[in-house]
Amino acid sequence: MNSATESKECVIHMTRSDDDDHLVSPQNYTSWLTLLEAAKVRNHEHIINIAEGLEGNEVPEIFYHRKCRSLFTMKRDLNMLKRKANEDTESEAGGSSAPKRPCRRSSVEKRVYDTECIFCRRDKYVKGSHTREKLSQVVQLRADERLRECAIKKNDKDMIALTSRDIVAAEACYHFSCYRNYNRDCIQPEVEGADGPDDTDDFAQYQRIEKEAYAKLLTYIRTDVIPNKTIIPVMSLTAKLEEYMLSDGIDCLTQSTKKHVHRTLEYELGSSVKIFPDDKGKLVMVPDNVSSPACRAGWYQLTNWDITIPVLVV
Repeated sequence: MNSATESKECVIHMTRSDDDDHLVSPQNYTSWLTLLEAAKVRNHEHIINIAEGLEGNEVPEIFYHRKCRSLFTMKRDLNMLKRKANEDTESEAGGSSAPKRPCRRSSVEKRVYDTECIFCRRDKYVKGSHTREKLSQVVQLRADERLRECAIKKNDKDMIALTSRDIVAAEACYHFSCYRNYNRDCIQPEVEGADGPDDTDDFAQYQRIEKEAYAKLLTYIRTDVIPNKTIIPVMSLTAKLEEYMLSDGIDCLTQSTKKHVHRTLEYELGSSVKIFPDDKGKLVMVPDNVSSPACRAGWYQLTNWDITIPVLVV
């Protein structure tokens, strides 16, 4: 076991700190190779010496801070160092006295990725609308691991390079639809006869987006519909909920969501609204503050809507 293991120091900057409890090790052989390639580019002798003592696909027991690794393996800085090394080699071989183009200083301050989708790297619009799909930020370590595994299975070199950094620490962003499409055909069911791939992450994301969309819809009802005494079809409210969810990256609402819209609204809004079927069997929502002098034999006659809604008059 090497000295870095025994002392549990960061193998990259090799200094003790109060953050030693947060030291981590390479997750797998691919992760170790990424670190080793960066060490060769930077001529980091300590890591190179560790590699010389390994056999086969052995992963050394080394430790480092996530942010140290993130900066150490930053692809842009490594490419810049490679270009500089190539220019120096060509200059020595050709004996050219031409002045070298000044290199930009490596930006170690930039510790996060640009605020763009790591998959499509462009603005994406909700299908059939002019609304941009919102970006989500990677916040779960298992999403980082899942994406790295999928990139390796697909032999996607660009994504492997991107995920060589800790994308949670780098604050990587993505469109939910792009993330789902990238992983859709990658993670196969482990148990024979399973219905499909593990959708745990997708389901949690869907639930979060659905919850946020309902919050917006309830705000709209409480601040607009009820104060203005607006009678509105539940179908219109379902369409508005769908619009909110589509803008956050959901391709379509599940049947369960569509089926329970009116029940959810009744539960959340309580006695402030009433939901009734009209004469055509379509549900409409009526604020409780709506009253009409045209109540006869237990019916509300809503002439502006040209519908009749049965209401039990007490």
